[in-house]
Amino acid sequence: MTKVIITSFIIMLLCPISSIKACDSIPPVYSGIREDPIKISDQPFLLRKEWVRQGIAPAALLTSGFLTWGERGNIREVRNRYVPNFSNHLDDYLQYAPALGVMGLNIAGQKGRNGWKRQTLNWSGSMLIMGALVNSVKYSSKVMRPDGTSRNSFPSGHTATAFMNATFLHKEYGHINPLYSVAGYASSSYVGASRSLNNRHWISDILVGAAIGIISTELSYAITDHFYGNKGDYFSGFTIEEEINKPSYLSARIGYSFDMTDAKPEALGVESTLEGAYYFNRRWGLLGEATFGHYPLNQNGEDIVDDLELSDIIIRSPRQDFQSMGMLYFMVGPQYTKFIGSKFLLQAKLTTGITIGTNGEMSLVGVAENKNTGIKSDITLPFVDYKARPGLALGTGVNFTVMMTPRVGLSWFVDYKYTKISFDIRPSEKTFGTQLDYIKERTSFSLNNMSTGLRFTAFLD
Repeated sequence: MTKVIITSFIIMLLCPISSIKACDSIPPVYSGIREDPIKISDQPFLLRKEWVRQGIAPAALLTSGFLTWGERGNIREVRNRYVPNFSNHLDDYLQYAPALGVMGLNIAGQKGRNGWKRQTLNWSGSMLIMGALVNSVKYSSKVMRPDGTSRNSFPSGHTATAFMNATFLHKEYGHINPLYSVAGYASSSYVGASRSLNNRHWISDILVGAAIGIISTELSYAITDHFYGNKGDYFSGFTIEEEINKPSYLSARIGYSFDMTDAKPEALGVESTLEGAYYFNRRWGLLGEATFGHYPLNQNGEDIVDDLELSDIIIRSPRQDFQSMGMLYFMVGPQYTKFIGSKFLLQAKLTTGITIGTNGEMSLVGVAENKNTGIKSDITLPFVDYKARPGLALGTGVNFTVMMTPRVGLSWFVDYKYTKISFDIRPSEKTFGTQLDYIKERTSFSLNNMSTGLRFTAFLD
């Protein structure tokens, strides 16, 4: 379960940005969400240029990569908190899955943007550009990997390859069905997440690698299209005027959260969510979501007045140090959508479901003094283990969405969740073994979490 929890968290750093890529293969006649079609000229001025729309995703990823450079150690601590022993090599193979998907669709007789010869040319060019960019930076920057094995961490080659192949699939078949793009970017996002979970890359390596992958494919297509003098062998049907009749969607969101109860966290928490909804008509749909929340709890701890004397040491000025709390929510419920004008929509929801908390421990942190030698050293002594029990949760929320393309929206959301969760508490087995197993206690408290942030949505209808 902890693998699922942390995977969903890091995938959210990637999926939302990459979903913007759905813009360039969707029909450029911006129909949208009203009966009279909205033309490309109705879009914001900057989005009218194709190169601007194509550059949004890699620019956002590059910016995020550099902004997270100073925080990469803290982000790695999230991985170490929940899945310190994660090891999986699926990413070694999954990075090529979108390209194999293009091959499979060709074999099945599904026409894409180009015939197989031009597809091969585009893919080969993408690989050459990507390889040159990644390796030139890797072996000049010489950044140490988080596992300390080698100095070629930045950027992530696996992630660059995965996003290059995902963009290749998107360029060829994204206009046929947006689910092809969703599948491609979901698999590439997993590759990026897995590189972090396997302790092979920092988050900044992954974000910049994803940007390089997208840029490489875009450059290859731009060069090939210029050589051929057109946008594709079968580049037609891109003037179909569409309208969102039932706004069913898949989305990813990430934001900050805080607890509204008296038990205040030391810092803002982070929540990430995978979400989907099926709509029965233009207004009403059924929503399902899976949310992971990471909530720091008093990491600096409170001083304990008295020194703590154990068998052969005395812990001077001990203080409590609580591990951060992780919560996984599975929620379902109705959602209402109100279309506002030509480019906006407002959504509101009521949800209910279950919550599952991660296990953790409270430690005593201080200076240990040996009674016999007087030698002093820093010590972190696990003192109490806690095990979370599943609980019920209620939630509500609203989001305001701006349509960036006919099938991609950017939203600002505000969510509220209430849950009452119980914990079984016992002395730490690391310190006391099983000799104090008879000492157990159950406690419960309520959480009132408010979260806000951004959501990226791919509409499916």
